[in-house]
Amino acid sequence: ASEDVSDKYHSWLAKGWHVATPNKKCNSGPLERYNKCLEASRTGGGKWYVEATIGAGLPVVSTLRTLRATGDEIQSVQGIFSGTMSFLFNTWDGVSPFSQIVAEAKRAGYTEPDPREDLNGMDVARKVVIAARESGLMISLDDVSVESLVPKVLEDCPTEEFMAKFHESDAHMSELASKAAAEGNVLRFVGAVDVPSKKAEVKLAAFSKSHPFAGLSGADNILEIQSTRYGPLGSSTPLIIRGPGAGAQVTAAGVYGDIIALACSRL
Repeated sequence: ASEDVSDKYHSWLAKGWHVATPNKKCNSGPLERYNKCLEASRTGGGKWYVEATIGAGLPVVSTLRTLRATGDEIQSVQGIFSGTMSFLFNTWDGVSPFSQIVAEAKRAGYTEPDPREDLNGMDVARKVVIAARESGLMISLDDVSVESLVPKVLEDCPTEEFMAKFHESDAHMSELASKAAAEGNVLRFVGAVDVPSKKAEVKLAAFSKSHPFAGLSGADNILEIQSTRYGPLGSSTPLIIRGPGAGAQVTAAGVYGDIIALACSRL
């Protein structure tokens, strides 16, 4: 994902050029640039498609847009937005060293080359910003409270040093897992936005074993949407979207779906 490319979107849209992208940098970036793109898309003729910026090929952005277009009001969106963090906490038994699970995931290619890019929560924070904006709440990345799993003393060191020293956090992580287990819960790394209160956060949270977030497998993503129709306000259950949220094929499918939508809109 490139900031340089993102800076060009509004000029392309203003020229009537269409953009279908999985690049999160623009629709989670500075509000001024984001609003320029929205305005250029409205007035310049270029359409901006961003389905694959949350959940790869999962219909997250389109669902939020459809709900709002049909008069629904989004109250909250929360979920497991990261395939990597989903895999780590679905795999970890809470007993073995957490650093060991991270190292194994890195060797298997489930994490970024530097796992801190997953563990610091910023990837999830970007997706939370996108979900908030698509829900009608115009926030910025700085508005998201982020709980990083990277110790401050290891934030800026070389990757090799981080991997060698991350085990120093194992006792703290085991303590959190033990506390959750004693209460019949499991730990999950989640992002959430509450629209009425204008709050957004990324954190490690405990969920009961009966909660949909507790039943994931592999690297699946899951999102729970509550609105005036779905959830307590509508005397209903929340709307749940679940499935693979990372990988070349599903991400390509998300972008290709946007291209198909563009082609259909021009018929």
